[in-house]
Amino acid sequence: MPPVKLLIIDDEEDYASALVERLNLRKFDAAAVYSSKDAPAAIESHRPDVILLDLFMPGMDAKDMIMTLKDAVPDVEIIIVSGHADPAQDVIKSAFDYIIKPIEIKDLIEKVNKALAKKKGAA
Repeated sequence: MPPVKLLIIDDEEDYASALVERLNLRKFDAAAVYSSKDAPAAIESHRPDVILLDLFMPGMDAKDMIMTLKDAVPDVEIIIVSGHADPAQDVIKSAFDYIIKPIEIKDLIEKVNKALAKKKGAA
């Protein structure tokens, strides 16, 4: 079975890079981009199963970004990542789920697995 493909879109480069390393060690195929402008090309080349999207990034409205991502890859599941304990509810409704930073890797993997189960159920 091929590894699950994850794309992390987060402007905190050190954080996202460390998360990619941790996920790759756990047999995921993770990649990261550090700007919403770089997301479309990364989606095209990586074709992720699940996207981890930072809620607050410069030059990006999260709700619009979710719609753009869903247009590019309709069956992708999106998990919002936020350092804020109370993300906007209208954005949360547009995504599969959300998780608060700092992320516990086991909690993240659990949410990714739930997103994959939903994606497979929809296929």
